[in-house]
Amino acid sequence: MLAKLPPNLSLLGILLPIFISPTRGHSSAAYELSHSSHNPLCAPLSFTLTATASHISLASPPDPSNETEILDIINQSWDGTVVANGNHTVNGTFTLKAIYCRPSHKTKNEGVLQILLHGATYNKTMWSGYGFGYPYDWQSYATSPSQGYHTLALDRLSHGENDPRGLDPLNDVQMPLQTELLHQLISVIKTQPNTKTTSPKTNPLGRTFSKIALVGHSLGSYLSVALARSYPLDASALVLTGYSFRQNTLHVRSAPWASAPSVFPDRFPSNKYLDNLEYLTIATLEGREKGFYDNATDAAGRSYDPELARTDYEYSDAVTLGEVVSLGDWGVGAEEFEGPVLVATGQRDFVMCNPPEEDCVKRLWETGQTFPRARRYEVWSPRETGHDLTLSYSAGETLERVHEFLGREV
Repeated sequence: MLAKLPPNLSLLGILLPIFISPTRGHSSAAYELSHSSHNPLCAPLSFTLTATASHISLASPPDPSNETEILDIINQSWDGTVVANGNHTVNGTFTLKAIYCRPSHKTKNEGVLQILLHGATYNKTMWSGYGFGYPYDWQSYATSPSQGYHTLALDRLSHGENDPRGLDPLNDVQMPLQTELLHQLISVIKTQPNTKTTSPKTNPLGRTFSKIALVGHSLGSYLSVALARSYPLDASALVLTGYSFRQNTLHVRSAPWASAPSVFPDRFPSNKYLDNLEYLTIATLEGREKGFYDNATDAAGRSYDPELARTDYEYSDAVTLGEVVSLGDWGVGAEEFEGPVLVATGQRDFVMCNPPEEDCVKRLWETGQTFPRARRYEVWSPRETGHDLTLSYSAGETLERVHEFLGREV
């Protein structure tokens, strides 16, 4: 089923889905296990960050307990017809959970940290490949002796292991605050001029890095671009997977969206989510496969492992209504960013491209126009690959291509 494992990657990851139960809470030990917690070179961390952001106020916000009203706002967001009524300020101190993995020995990439940013309806677990091992475990590959990178897989605010209580998923959890929190995190962990020490109270990594490579997937790629637009010096490089400057909104809208507490009540319990239905997810396995994987088959069969896709569905996270309504500037690039940019998107990614495949590749190259000052812009577009290219059979090629780019450009 899987490609042969490199000798430096553990077989434990493949066995993990057998031992963890998909009915457990998504902040439970099941998620910690799938993040290589048995690997002594990986450790869970928490960052406490203070940030302020300006958020969109809706003219007619939905009743947070009325799923029909919420889905109407979602559709208006995809259509670009949602009506705003000014802005409001959100500020506070927030905790973000992460998994930090380091290589077993120093390499030429010792000073480079990859920050891994998950997509909508995902959390940091996606970067471990849900325990299916190579080629889906990004962290193990990036930290392997042949690569030698440090990685930090981050849960966005209110997702994964982050506690959603006290947060309004519409008004508080929007993309501007996610962007500001990422900036504050980088301010803590990136080496600053004339700064010789770092406090473990503010920087649980216990060290800083001279270079930050942002590796995003889908909404995580949008977050990377938003950060580079507002703070062009924060990142040294952008790797944008599952991304283009124009979404296929008809395809996105056609997905069977539903409130996550309704679809997965065991993992989104009412005592934790306070009966708020403004956390959205894909309601069915079929809908998730159609939306995020290449549903077509060829003579060689599916282009992804159906068991991995099922595990992906069983552990799916959510996207907040606030995150969706604040995506109106999708496609606006980062004009001042001068570092290298790699867009890695499958040719059958119906979220970011419209078929046929050659038109998809053309769109990806056109996306480069939104990074006019990037010193290098490249495209990687594997064939027979859908939106979740790091969870498809071509994931090994993507790993190699991305790390060749980083090794050459960073």
